[in-house]
Amino acid sequence: MPINSYEEYALSWRPDKTQLTRPFYRSLIKRLEEDILSGKLAKNTRLPSQRELADFLDLNFTTIGQAYRYGVEKGILYSQIGSGTYVSANAFDSISISTSNVATHIIDLGLVSSFEECNSLILPTIQKVVNHSNIVGIMNYREPQGSDYQLTTASNWLKTQGVIADKDTTAIVSGVQNGLAIALAALFSPGDRIAVDRYTYSNFIELAHLFHLEIVPIDYDQEGMRPEVLAQECRKKKYTDSL
Repeated sequence: MPINSYEEYALSWRPDKTQLTRPFYRSLIKRLEEDILSGKLAKNTRLPSQRELADFLDLNFTTIGQAYRYGVEKGILYSQIGSGTYVSANAFDSISISTSNVATHIIDLGLVSSFEECNSLILPTIQKVVNHSNIVGIMNYREPQGSDYQLTTASNWLKTQGVIADKDTTAIVSGVQNGLAIALAALFSPGDRIAVDRYTYSNFIELAHLFHLEIVPIDYDQEGMRPEVLAQECRKKKYTDSL
């Protein structure tokens, strides 16, 4: 289809093809970021369908799909099945506070971002809970250790992850920090050593110190901890049975 087929067609986003370079999908998202930062595209704007944009730009349909998926990965877009692709609510922050533009010698410790692209996945569950006949009871927080229903639900979900735990051996905790504290207290003894990534969760380090555990940072590469460094560290000091 000729590129000017959508000359008179109302598209929510009309990128200039003359500014695109290969690979087109990355260049397209770069143009999208520029239009978001300039204010041309507001948050939650519904973008043209993949077919519409492909025809408008005279590009391959799969190229547009690849661009949209790349935008979702970067956190500037989100998709709703059957509805379309939209500009994320925090797209501006995702672009202006982006780790992709940080120099390699700098460690960025400044941003904890949520995953807005997952909103469409949890929306049906939220709607189901809101419409539940016992919504008031569900909102009550009377059983901090978890109700029988909650424990059974947790146990069933763990099974989907390959973890076999019945409800009698499952605990409901108030946040990750409490869960980590319980795990460290149950599995380790003072003086034990724990191998961690060179850069790891700061609150985990503080908990380890609280329980008098030794944190051993292990250098890493693109695939994770370097096995030879971990093996060398293991030979330095005998590990206890709890490890």
